[in-house]
Amino acid sequence: MHRNISRAYYALMAEHHRVRAAHMKILARGDAMLERKLLGAKEVDEAHIEEVVIYEERLSPVQRRRVYKLSSYGRKIEKVIDALLKL
Repeated sequence: MHRNISRAYYALMAEHHRVRAAHMKILARGDAMLERKLLGAKEVDEAHIEEVVIYEERLSPVQRRRVYKLSSYGRKIEKVIDALLKL
């Protein structure tokens, strides 16, 4: 992988991890143990996805909007990462 593409990839992955951490922090609502559990799970694990959906349903409308914005931003980052990997 070209050096500039590699730097861009690592910067985007770092941003993706920050967005995911913010998402899980909102879902955990101050519960540090739950936050660590959610962050430690694999993103593609079906059981983890179902658990996240359950916690999202318990959020207030304002928190849901914030989580939705974070999720859509995270998906955009993932698309750019996928495009970089295809180069």
